[in-house]
Amino acid sequence: MFGQLLLGVTGAIFFGLGVISVYDPEIPAGWSGLFIASQDAYAEIAAMYGGMEIAVGSILLASAVIKEYLKAGLWLLFVIIFYIGAARAFTVIRELDSTVEVAGSQVGIEMTSSFTSYTWGVLTFEIVVAILALIALLNRPR
Repeated sequence: MFGQLLLGVTGAIFFGLGVISVYDPEIPAGWSGLFIASQDAYAEIAAMYGGMEIAVGSILLASAVIKEYLKAGLWLLFVIIFYIGAARAFTVIRELDSTVEVAGSQVGIEMTSSFTSYTWGVLTFEIVVAILALIALLNRPR
């Protein structure tokens, strides 16, 4: 039941975001701070953010409903979310500005970032969903 719920919720999120991206590519571009510079870029965002997310969302929703697809759907969700999150985390970690200051006997570490709440929010979502998908996979009855 937990796996079906996870697939249903994330499938609906993917599907909904895909529809928004096809309807108006500037909406997801604005969320992430992308500038759409050409008509080709509009088509690219509609296709890759919209079409791809609608397709993945549809597969996840079907996997939530069709019991024979549950395991495959959970694997797909885990792999997709894990690698999207890993790529985002790699970029965030690489781009963090960090300094180490030694003053007397105390060591101070300061990490700053220009990333917005958008990046931190979706990264948190990706990590949580990947962990939940893995838990659902590992707890499936054999």
